[in-house]
Amino acid sequence: MLIFLSLTGIFLSALLIYFNGRKNQSVIYLSVFFFLVSLYSLYDYALSFSKSVLLVSIFLSLIPIFGALIYLIGPMLYWYVRSLLTDNSRLKKSDLWHFLPMIIFFLAAFPNLITTWSAKVEAATDIVNNLSAMQYYKPTVLSAIFSFPVMFLSRPILVLVYLIWAIELFIRYLARKEESLVFSQQYFMTKWLTVFLGSLFFLLISHILLMIDLTVEGSYIFFTIKTIRVVSAAGLIGMLVSPFFFPGILYGLPRFPELNKNLKAKVAETSSMLTASKSVATHFESAYLISTLPPGGF
Repeated sequence: MLIFLSLTGIFLSALLIYFNGRKNQSVIYLSVFFFLVSLYSLYDYALSFSKSVLLVSIFLSLIPIFGALIYLIGPMLYWYVRSLLTDNSRLKKSDLWHFLPMIIFFLAAFPNLITTWSAKVEAATDIVNNLSAMQYYKPTVLSAIFSFPVMFLSRPILVLVYLIWAIELFIRYLARKEESLVFSQQYFMTKWLTVFLGSLFFLLISHILLMIDLTVEGSYIFFTIKTIRVVSAAGLIGMLVSPFFFPGILYGLPRFPELNKNLKAKVAETSSMLTASKSVATHFESAYLISTLPPGGF
């Protein structure tokens, strides 16, 4: 099922870009987010469930690229939520630091690109036979500094930090009872963000618990491992399926922030014209009645 959900996420990201990317640049962040989450799910599937030496070898070869890109999941989430709440999808110079974890990981994992294919096949064979062998594979120079659980958990925990940050932005927005030009015309955005962020929260918490159970020795989470897997699957399904229940997210219902301004201006202009025409009509009507009166009045 994991590979099906991963392919669904890739298809969803393509739909978002095709239908809504040009009209709404903030959707680009959401599309990239879904694409990277799908890559992460494919990576998880290849290592844990595929039992294919070839597939695992390919993913081990691409760790410097895939592993680095996955560190962008959190920033993409944050930029998407921020762009919705501020009606501004442009990145700032201060946003450049969000790329730092990705760059650090890529540089640390770069030597893995020149590792021989036979060495990767050998490592993949060990992983397929015993998943715990993954902890002995050192794809980056950071693996010699940090333990395997730290390296493995760093990505989902970083995404969780960004998720909490995005939720905090959303709560502050609702508390101030502000109305952006988009939200004033599309109230479904509030429901969409609630469902989207809520599903992602349950997915991340359950996924982190699963990773702890797999990587940390002496973990006692395995007593509820089936429940956690169900919650994790439900969170992933909810996150990937939720956009289909909000057509405005997929197909781009009119935002028209500028049109909204122009419309208000035109309404005000039309109202003043009507007021002026009424006063003119009243003046002519009064003049006509006076002109028809006989001399001396009634």
